[in-house]
Amino acid sequence: MAIQYAKDQSGVYQTINLKIKSNAHSIFDYLSTTEGIQQWFPQLAFQERVEGGKMLFHLDDSEDLEMRITHFEANKRIGFTWDIGKVKFELYEHQSYVELIFYEYLPFEFPHITLDFAGWQFQTESIKNIAETGKPLEQQDCDFEAKKTEIEASLAVI
Repeated sequence: MAIQYAKDQSGVYQTINLKIKSNAHSIFDYLSTTEGIQQWFPQLAFQERVEGGKMLFHLDDSEDLEMRITHFEANKRIGFTWDIGKVKFELYEHQSYVELIFYEYLPFEFPHITLDFAGWQFQTESIKNIAETGKPLEQQDCDFEAKKTEIEASLAVI
């Protein structure tokens, strides 16, 4: 897994690149269907699987947050709003693997940027694990505090 960070005057960017031994169709189902996405991110659900369609983020003891699908091209890319930020997944099929590239943009006003970046690093690894083994990673096995500290150090030098 390769991770890059960038900053500009409006916010912070994270790009994650990883290789998955699977096919684009299977991975896209994990990214773009309620049944698929809930295997690695149980709080998310799709209402309309089209560009401009809606997704829901279920928060405990709160109303669901509505998100908009910003990109949708079957087996190639899906993107959606993420609170006041944006995320996007792109898939590139190669002979023996699929390259997944995850893009995230968060404005500086977004609370807990480093924790969100750490969360998406865990989630992309979980997608890889599900696609390759059929099982998601367990959150308790991830040291989010250590990841957060590492991300803070990386962001401080760019």
